[in-house]
Amino acid sequence: MVAIDNNLKIPLTSADHQWVKTIALQSGCQGKKLQRLIKNLLAVRAIAHWLEIYGIDYDEGESYSRQPPIHLGETVADLYLPNLGRLECRGIGHQEEEIYFGAESWQDRLGYAVVEISEDLRQGEIFGFLESITAEIVPKQQLQPIEGLFRVIATAEQASMVLTPVEVVQNAVNRVTDVIQTWVERVTTTTWQLGTEQWVPQLIPVRSLGTVERIIDKFQGAKDEATKQRLIITLGELATENDQPQAIAKLLEIIDGTNNEDTRWLAAGTLARINAKHPQAVHSVTKTIAHDLASGQTPLTLTVSLMPRRDHTIAGLITLKTLQSAQTLPAGLALALLTTDDQLIDSIGVAEGEQGGKNLLKISLEIDPGSDFRIRVSLGELAVTEDIHL
Repeated sequence: MVAIDNNLKIPLTSADHQWVKTIALQSGCQGKKLQRLIKNLLAVRAIAHWLEIYGIDYDEGESYSRQPPIHLGETVADLYLPNLGRLECRGIGHQEEEIYFGAESWQDRLGYAVVEISEDLRQGEIFGFLESITAEIVPKQQLQPIEGLFRVIATAEQASMVLTPVEVVQNAVNRVTDVIQTWVERVTTTTWQLGTEQWVPQLIPVRSLGTVERIIDKFQGAKDEATKQRLIITLGELATENDQPQAIAKLLEIIDGTNNEDTRWLAAGTLARINAKHPQAVHSVTKTIAHDLASGQTPLTLTVSLMPRRDHTIAGLITLKTLQSAQTLPAGLALALLTTDDQLIDSIGVAEGEQGGKNLLKISLEIDPGSDFRIRVSLGELAVTEDIHL
């Protein structure tokens, strides 16, 4: 598998170039048509590597682009996704502002992915996506973020008769989980550490119930969220290897059925405590940033928690808190969520002179796999910025 960096820049290997060369030489194309074909075929290889990262199957052997004679008369560069459809690919140079799509590719396509090919042809950057085409020339500015492809694939899976609805949903969850786990593995090799997080105020477990079976029975009569949350915490404390299947089944029922986000986060976090690799568990990374902000004797921890959702999106929770619950956050401290070009999405802070004192700031978000965002923690003139590339 080819390593892909955070900006979706994909190395094009010697094997990729040999694959392109073989098809190009046999196609009979010359001049500008040959140059366009080479870029388009390199785009097919770049998209193939990108799909591998997210566990999405493709079959080059069933792709039209693999057939050299077709290129002499048509502009086709598809990648076949079994049971889903054909993804048409286009390669463009850095200076090109328009993309050409022949009329032969306007139909029978799952979507259209565009890759910017470097001048030395050694790298492809995933540039954008379109769900449909109705003109031969498309301005580059009309391209949508590549994340839109995930939703198109999920819709195609739902329409396919090969998978049952349950299998479609589980595939979506598993694919989102792969994205999250890949990101966690990547960032924990640098300055982040694996973390655990409590997503609701500290509650006392109902230890008197004694067994997982009795705890599960008690959920039937739990009328308020606080009681349910206490039972969830107890389930996580008491579950043993023998009764883990029952505990996990109950937690999944809660995750899928509750309308309370705090309860869902707590159930998914408890699931991570029982089985950290479960597809619907929460994944968290954390780091200490107090020293960077010169916040004196108040150590601060920044945590990013991600939870896969059944609609093929990711629920996120960003928390900033003191290391000790008895401590309070300094006045003027702010937590902000931004786009990668510094457009503000959401923010929360501790006002000067605020009474009572806070020890936690929290921002929630919902994002698509492959999205980027920025976290900024500021105190006075000082700021710490973290770019998140999923």
